[in-house]
Amino acid sequence: MCKGTLKGWFFVAVLMVASSITVAQQPTTYNLQNRVNAIGSQQGGKILITADEVNYDEELGSILARGNVEIAQGERLLTADSISYNQKSDTVSASGNVSLLEPSGEVLFAEYIELTDDFKNGIVRELRILLADKSRFAAAEGTRRDGNRTVMRRAVYSPCEPCKDDPNKALVWQLKAEKIVHDQSDQEITYRNAFLELFGVPVAYSPYFSHPDPTVYRRSGFLTPNFGLGGNLDGFLQTPFFLVLDDNKDMTISPIYTVNEGLVFNGEYRHRFNKGELYLAGSATEADRKEGDPSNPQTKENEFRGHIEAFGRYDINDTWRMGMDIERSTDRSYLRRFNFFKPEGNSLKQHMYIEGFRHRNYASVNFYSFQDLRSSKEGQNEQPFVAPIIDYKHVGEADSWGGRSTLDANFRFLGRGDGPTGQRFSAQPGYGLSRTSDIGFVSRVNLDMQMDLYNTDQISDPKVNSTSSDGFEYRLMPRLYADWRFPFVLATDTTSQLVEPLIGLVATRNGGNSNKIPDEDSSVFEEDDTNLLSIDRLPGLDRVESGQRLIYGAKYGLFGRQFGQNSIFIGQTFRISEDDDLAANSGINQGLSDLVGRVDIKPHEYIDLLYRFRINHMDLTPLRNEFSFNVGPKAFQISGDYIYVDNGTGAGSSSKREELKTAVISQISQFWSIRASTHRDLTKDGGSLSHSASLRYTDECITFNMIGRRSFFRDADVRPSTSLLFRVIFKNLGQVSTNAG
Repeated sequence: MCKGTLKGWFFVAVLMVASSITVAQQPTTYNLQNRVNAIGSQQGGKILITADEVNYDEELGSILARGNVEIAQGERLLTADSISYNQKSDTVSASGNVSLLEPSGEVLFAEYIELTDDFKNGIVRELRILLADKSRFAAAEGTRRDGNRTVMRRAVYSPCEPCKDDPNKALVWQLKAEKIVHDQSDQEITYRNAFLELFGVPVAYSPYFSHPDPTVYRRSGFLTPNFGLGGNLDGFLQTPFFLVLDDNKDMTISPIYTVNEGLVFNGEYRHRFNKGELYLAGSATEADRKEGDPSNPQTKENEFRGHIEAFGRYDINDTWRMGMDIERSTDRSYLRRFNFFKPEGNSLKQHMYIEGFRHRNYASVNFYSFQDLRSSKEGQNEQPFVAPIIDYKHVGEADSWGGRSTLDANFRFLGRGDGPTGQRFSAQPGYGLSRTSDIGFVSRVNLDMQMDLYNTDQISDPKVNSTSSDGFEYRLMPRLYADWRFPFVLATDTTSQLVEPLIGLVATRNGGNSNKIPDEDSSVFEEDDTNLLSIDRLPGLDRVESGQRLIYGAKYGLFGRQFGQNSIFIGQTFRISEDDDLAANSGINQGLSDLVGRVDIKPHEYIDLLYRFRINHMDLTPLRNEFSFNVGPKAFQISGDYIYVDNGTGAGSSSKREELKTAVISQISQFWSIRASTHRDLTKDGGSLSHSASLRYTDECITFNMIGRRSFFRDADVRPSTSLLFRVIFKNLGQVSTNAG
């Protein structure tokens, strides 16, 4: 018998652990190393061993390594206090702080492990596995098959990290099972006789359970069901099924069974292209529907009800793209009653378009239609459709003076099933020049020509109490806009102050807004700080602000480490000539306009205040107040929005409005937070609109959220309701949620 012993780091090229080894007796270490190198070359693979001490017993056919042992074979790395290889049984045994790093990024830990066949098969005692996403397995014993299937007995799985201060403390959640099988090739983890524990307390049991392992991005199968009691549906059960159609498309089929209305078919489809995406969703059912006066609605039985959503984008080439945004429902209360989504505003929009971008040019073709969701008697036939509206915008290169030419062009065809229709062509060629002087004042001059041509049909304008005849009408409005501002800055080591007065002038012809031109897009006028400096404060093209007016205002800012960022702006306009044609637009034909402005205060990272106002220039009474605030750190934060609009402040908002939204958020601890909010109508006949409160826990492996809501909304077959939503999201397992409302 001959033994070779090497002290220190030792590298040996050995064949892959797969077959028996026969080594002739050699008395020297040099001959031993040459022999095993030759054997490794014959087998076509290598093992790299490092250790404090390596012993080779030729008679027994074994290699024994001790002290900081590492064995690297291909993409696998095995470390242990001691490792032995028996060439006769083709077995590698490791003991003491054993770890095996897999090519997938998983790490296996054990007190003792015995492996064969290139580390692919074996048995393990005191097993622990750390997956690539930091999830963990632990088992009393386990077996490994084919390098990708691990069977564990008396095992535990959890993605939760142990408590650093007390590692023996119960995990947030874990799955304990009699048997756990992790199949890496199928990317599946299955359990037999499994218990779900929360904070060490068993809360659920299943004789069989499975879920994809953390390497799976998506897979076909049933998703967590949703269910609830009470509310407008008096209870429901939803069982979604997710179907993977290809790498770039999938669909979810989510039938809903309701106590009151039976079965609702519901689903969605998603498709991702190389140059775009498509999303389709919809639902359908046969259910009772209420319509008419909300105080005494009429019921229609077994009506077809449903909705559709469509969203798409596609890049045709580097210049052009097309898309659509479509929402449509069979009736105005369906979406709220069946809890799909709450419409924004009083209508649903259907929009299709194509648009192009190149250099300083933009062009688009848009098609619009609308579905009226109001409870008024206005019929859907009175809703307009726009097919098409074409826009083109151009900004030229700067010339030798620094000025730029501009061109805005627009064509619109607007129709109705029952009502006025017409076509409009508008063009606004212009030229703009900006300069900054050596002493610091900034000036700007713009010249343009507003040109419009209308062809009208069946036009009736109740605002002027007259009916116009069909035919063509045109408008020409040459306009001049100029403004001047002079910012003064006072800077110290810690603060900067800004005082900036400004003055502007708009000049154009008086009048020009013929009542033969229908007003489809300019009837809603809101005078505020955002449009004070605009050449035309009206939002559309059907009405143009004419005459001459003077604009003046001032801005003050205070900035610095001790003061944060704070600014105040106030301004006003003075109309040199009045325009009786714009009398229908409240306040726009006066001499002096109302005072408008904003106050933005951010002295600290925990204080953010914004106040926007419109004040009557005669008696300084507020006509419009908007106040939003966000105060406090995460431990206790208060936020809210207040809005007040007086009677007749602007067309389209003639009635008084006063509302308040407030919310209190508190991050109680690192993981726990609470939130409470309310929305109230503060007018005389108003009241509460909604209340909500929530409790949330979230960490690296679980999210728990409990939300209570009270809604006072009433419309047709939607009635005030109370709901309770309970949601638990387990990392790698999915979501469990219930609600009642």
